[in-house]
Amino acid sequence: MADKINKILEMNNSKKVVLAPMAGITDGEFCKQFKNMFAITTLGGYNIDLTTYKAGLKIEQRGRKEFLIDLNNFNEYIVDQIKKARESNSLVSVNVRFFDIEEAYGRLEVIAKHADIVEVNCHCRQREITSLGLGQELMRDVKRLERFLEEIGSLNVPIFLKIRLNYIPIDKLIKNLDVVKDYFTGLHVDCFYPGKPYADLSSLKILSDHFKDKVIIGNNSVDSLEKALEMLKYADFVSVARAVLNGKIDWIKEFNKMF
Repeated sequence: MADKINKILEMNNSKKVVLAPMAGITDGEFCKQFKNMFAITTLGGYNIDLTTYKAGLKIEQRGRKEFLIDLNNFNEYIVDQIKKARESNSLVSVNVRFFDIEEAYGRLEVIAKHADIVEVNCHCRQREITSLGLGQELMRDVKRLERFLEEIGSLNVPIFLKIRLNYIPIDKLIKNLDVVKDYFTGLHVDCFYPGKPYADLSSLKILSDHFKDKVIIGNNSVDSLEKALEMLKYADFVSVARAVLNGKIDWIKEFNKMF
């Protein structure tokens, strides 16, 4: 795993932007469009057990995009998606949601074998997911999260957590993350700031100051060179989602030239 971690750190010397996961959007075909643009491209989020698959169906039925991959065919599917995403010349991360770690484990094994990073979704706020105690609820239920991470930790792959600020107080968030800090390599931080049209960089600074030995990816409202530079003061990378969907990517090309 040390080799994979070193690859992540080496990317930090050349590119500073990560493509964030967007349910129903960021598959291999989408990611491979952006050649030589991102340090990491993130596939998913994927539902990799029956419980989250059924939750995804409900989410889709009310009009939101989801990846609904037949679980019997998932392993073949994800290997193909990772292969396509690698055409972007970036590292590949796969964002996952699951309820039953034993059921999901075989699929996680395949992801760990072929991808560079497994990203555990502790971020989703869709009620079909949070009602299962998953997504952002995992930041409250640290015992469950620890069980998940202990199992994934046996796969010898860097683990990132996609998390959301301001769902629980920052001191509680740090306390809970401290419980599982030996399992994860990086934090992909949505700097969500309720009621504000900008990212919560103050909380990101507190988090990054506390976890100096972790890879920190800052996310939320990054759609210009100026915003990216501001967030990069407190993170190793910044990630983008809506800016890419809206075609606002020229600044990323300029941003990459700075490093």
